[in-house]
Amino acid sequence: MENIARKKLIFIVLAVLVVCAIIVLAWFAPLQRTKGVHIVSSVVISQGAAENNTEIEIVKVHGTFLNDGDITAKNLTATVIFTDAAHNKVVRKTVKEGVDLLPNKELTVEFDSEYSRERTVPKTDVNVTIQFVWMENGQLKTA
Repeated sequence: MENIARKKLIFIVLAVLVVCAIIVLAWFAPLQRTKGVHIVSSVVISQGAAENNTEIEIVKVHGTFLNDGDITAKNLTATVIFTDAAHNKVVRKTVKEGVDLLPNKELTVEFDSEYSRERTVPKTDVNVTIQFVWMENGQLKTA
């Protein structure tokens, strides 16, 4: 009987230690820095009819991006890519060029872009992608 109680106590102690270890790892994991460049972006997209002209739709993009990595993204170019399958078009618009994006969230860059097209019936969406190209440790990188 005493042997079973001792085994239960050991099991409980081990379980508590495992839970504590998980909590400690979860607490310190966000403090680990990303090695290299790590681009983080936030984008808002709206698509609707242009003022005073219901035959034209405008897709508007507003966004920000930053580098939460530990080294500078040199000579960064940000491009908004509009893919309009209904009109069989792909339109690329460079919104920032030649930016040295500092590490550790030290610089936040804001951008805007627009794409106009003829209205579609039924309404179709335009796919929007943001592409980043930069130099990191002498190598060209893309995200």
